[in-house]
Amino acid sequence: MKKLKFFTTEGCHLCEQAGLILDELHDRFIFEMEIVDIATEEDLVQKYGLSIPVLLNIENNEALYWPFDRDGVVNLLDY
Repeated sequence: MKKLKFFTTEGCHLCEQAGLILDELHDRFIFEMEIVDIATEEDLVQKYGLSIPVLLNIENNEALYWPFDRDGVVNLLDY
């Protein structure tokens, strides 16, 4: 099963938009997703604070930065 990390934080409207894309794709593709709130660790805020939402394919360490669309996520999943 494909595994993603979704770097986000509370109150991020772009993250909410990305979440809608991910929800839609989760109905069509099989993948596991860990949601990581960057506000919980200072190093994550430093790394992703200006870039969220960010998706990371855990298997190949490839990242997808906003703005992304359905096709970008599918490509990240390597389907």
